[in-house]
Amino acid sequence: MSRSVDELMAEARRRAGVDLVDDEVVEPLTVLHRALGRERAQLDAEGARAFEQKLLRLLTNRLRMQRDLRRHPEIAEQPIEGPLIVMGTARSGTTKLQKVLAASGDVNFLTFWQAFNWASVTGEPDEPTGERIVEAEAFCRWFDERSPDTKRGHSFEALEPEEEGVLTEGSFVTPTFVGFAEIPGYGMWLGRQPPTIELEFLRDALRYLQWQGLARADRPWLLKSPSYTGRELEILRVFPDARFVMAHRSPLETLPSMCTLVAHFRRAYGTSTPDAKVLFEHAASSIDAQLAIRRAHPGLPLLDVRFEDVVGALPEVLERVYAHAGMTLTEPARTDMLRWEAGNAMHKHGAFTYSLDDVGLDEQEIRQRMGGYFTFLDRLAGADVGGGDRVS
Repeated sequence: MSRSVDELMAEARRRAGVDLVDDEVVEPLTVLHRALGRERAQLDAEGARAFEQKLLRLLTNRLRMQRDLRRHPEIAEQPIEGPLIVMGTARSGTTKLQKVLAASGDVNFLTFWQAFNWASVTGEPDEPTGERIVEAEAFCRWFDERSPDTKRGHSFEALEPEEEGVLTEGSFVTPTFVGFAEIPGYGMWLGRQPPTIELEFLRDALRYLQWQGLARADRPWLLKSPSYTGRELEILRVFPDARFVMAHRSPLETLPSMCTLVAHFRRAYGTSTPDAKVLFEHAASSIDAQLAIRRAHPGLPLLDVRFEDVVGALPEVLERVYAHAGMTLTEPARTDMLRWEAGNAMHKHGAFTYSLDDVGLDEQEIRQRMGGYFTFLDRLAGADVGGGDRVS
């Protein structure tokens, strides 16, 4: 990247028109900047330019949000309903479940453009948002050009629901960055940071979006991220009323799909490829942590759903989710959600192909390392046949 940390922060102040020194971001930005500049990140010229623009966008949004939080301390009093959190190992059906629920009209959700440019330009509620949307749309099309196969597995669209990892990059303390480049130095640093920094940033940003008039305080937020697996207790510290819906699918499917998609993500910025064994171990460790949490906290507000039911028995899944969330499922909401499903068939952008052999993973190794989870999946399938809602 052509700019130093100091130069990036100075340029962000110029773009934002905000003369504040963002002290909190100096350390994480410095660690990330250093990691991106090293060989293992393997950014090409266009990828380095794009990553620099990403950092500038995030820094600019942070400054504008800080400006508005100082001017309007009442933003911190905005109530957050819920949230209802969709989680599970990546590629387990979480994106479909999130988008179906968002179509109900009953929840607040983040569109890609809101996550991409969450801060007000003018500092006034109800401002025109066209400029922010156009910038997000341009990024989505840039990503399609740089990594056209990504959209087969995950399509970035400015006006569609998106997981909040796009937003919480603004905390600069998030695993999301690791999806786009090989930056082990940043990953090691991240593991030593307080785990709630990203979540507290998210909470503040959701309040800020409500204050802007982009969400309603009387509706629950719908959130979604595969990175929440094993972090339920941290989430409850920041969002005490959160309720979780966890999607489940065989790791023999999710792991090669996830590794393939991360490789496509990285292609937009350069030539680094993910280490499938590292991704496998991270996923397995997260599942281990999640299973331990549910054993230690049997009252955890968590509903389990199977991938097979999300794609094959959606009406029943929706009834269970609404009951779990304490929401009334109306016929108009049901109709809107099922209409969304009918208009968004799987593989509408083309088949997303992957295999264990392609990514260098071994079935027996996965079954041995994740034996506890395979046992859980077998029990969950039996519980669903019998009509149960969750397996402890």
